[in-house]
Amino acid sequence: MKRYLFVIASLFLLSSCNFTEEITFNEDGSGEFIVSYDMSQVMKTMNEEMGGGETKEGKEKVKVDSVLYFKDLLVDKADSIAKLPQEEQDRIKSLEDIVMKMKMDEDKGVFSIGVGSTFKSLADLPEALEKIDEAKSFNSKNDQSMAKMGESEVAKASENMFKYIDFSYDGKTFSRSLKADYEQSTDDLESLNKEITQMGEAKDMFESMSYTLVYNFPKTVKSVTNDNAEISKDGKTVTLTMNFIEMMKSPEMMTLDVILED
Repeated sequence: MKRYLFVIASLFLLSSCNFTEEITFNEDGSGEFIVSYDMSQVMKTMNEEMGGGETKEGKEKVKVDSVLYFKDLLVDKADSIAKLPQEEQDRIKSLEDIVMKMKMDEDKGVFSIGVGSTFKSLADLPEALEKIDEAKSFNSKNDQSMAKMGESEVAKASENMFKYIDFSYDGKTFSRSLKADYEQSTDDLESLNKEITQMGEAKDMFESMSYTLVYNFPKTVKSVTNDNAEISKDGKTVTLTMNFIEMMKSPEMMTLDVILED
C-alpha cells in the first residue's frame, strides 16, 4: 500500500488521468459532489516499472473500496483534535462535510480517487468547493511533493475551472453554465499548451485525458439540451464526456440544462 501512497503524493493531478465530476441529488435537494481521478494507467505503469508487470508469488494483489467521511474522523480523533490550538480545531471541524473515496483493484487494473463534499442545497456548493480545496491543502501542509503538484498548469486548469462555472437546481431543472462575467484567459491557455508540448513522450497521454460529467437525479430526465449528453437506461442519470484539453479551450461545450419529469 505504501507504494500507492507514494504514487498519490507524487503523481496526483500531474499524471495522465481522467477526471469525473459527479453530483448526486436527493429528493429534498441535498446531495453529494465528488471529483474523481481515474489513475488506473498510473497504477499499471508503476507495476510495470517496479515489478515488470508481475507480482511476487504468494503476494496478494491490493483491493480497496473505501469511503471516508470527515465527520466520522472527527469523532474517532476527538481526543487528539482537542489538544490542538483552537484555530486549528476550528479549521478541521469546518471540513466535516468532506468525503473521500478510493477504489483500487490491482487484479482488474482499477485505481480511482475521489474528493468531494455533501451539501444541503446546491446553493451551498461554492462553499463546499472551498472546503474541498481546504481539505487538499490540509493534506499537503507539510508535504513538498503534494505542494509541488499545484504548480502544474494541468492541475491549475482543473482546479480553477469551478471559478467560472455556475450550477443551479430547483427540483425541476438543473443547469451547468458559464458565469456571466467569464472571460477566457489566453495566457492560461498558452501556459497549458506550453506545458503539454514540453511533456515529451507523455504528451500523447495528456492530450487524450478526458473530463466526464455525471449527474444523478431522483426523478426521470425528460430532456437535456447538450446534444452530446447521454441519458441512462433508467432515465435518471445524465453523462457527458469531452477531451480535457478541448474543454479547457471551449468550456461552453460542457454547459447543459437538464429538464426533469414532473
